[in-house]
Amino acid sequence: MPKQELTLRVPASCRPRSEDQKQRAFSESVEEYVEGIFRLQKEVDSVSTGEIATYMQVSAGSASTMVKKLAEMGLAEHSPYQGIRLTEFGEKVAKQLTRAHRILERFLVDELDLPWDDVHELACKLEHYLSEDVIDKMDTKLGHPTTCPHGNPVDPDAPDPSFRLQAAPVGKLKVFRISDERVEFLRRLDDLGLRPGSEFEATGSTPVDKLIHLKIGDQTHTVGHEIARHLWVVLA
Repeated sequence: MPKQELTLRVPASCRPRSEDQKQRAFSESVEEYVEGIFRLQKEVDSVSTGEIATYMQVSAGSASTMVKKLAEMGLAEHSPYQGIRLTEFGEKVAKQLTRAHRILERFLVDELDLPWDDVHELACKLEHYLSEDVIDKMDTKLGHPTTCPHGNPVDPDAPDPSFRLQAAPVGKLKVFRISDERVEFLRRLDDLGLRPGSEFEATGSTPVDKLIHLKIGDQTHTVGHEIARHLWVVLA
């Protein structure tokens, strides 16, 4: 029996690639750092190498090496006494990644029924491999949501009227967004009944250790610094 000619071919996008052949403009590692610096810029006035290392959970040396690489690529700049900031180009890349991440989270929760507190890491992985066209189709399918499941805006430039719980006055409040998306943190908030849109009352605080007393439904709870810092609220 004559040997048949093999005509089957793997699609171009599925072919093995060497390390220096990237389908995207930047590697996953570079994009994670850019997105991380963008988040840190919203948290602190001046982003340091140490803060990047802490956020990315890497050594200070690794963070410093990457900052230099980002500067060479035109994504960030490092000025003495002014810390590290993304360039205009770096911010554009970060905003695209942030939008993709939040649309992915919303898609995973709304369309695939995955738990709201356990989609952050999966979205972190997927955001680097889906094109902007695919993200746009997801956005349309979802009806153009304005926030991710944790209340953070899909459009990073959208106005944000919220303030941290630690700066909130005594009185009735509503959860607006959550800036710490670690699964254990979100599960703690879920246990307390504090999801975006949830209403509760701040009844007071302790002056020394800054613990905040809350009335959630018919129960009273006391929360510490981490929740007070990463739970963003508006007046109810």
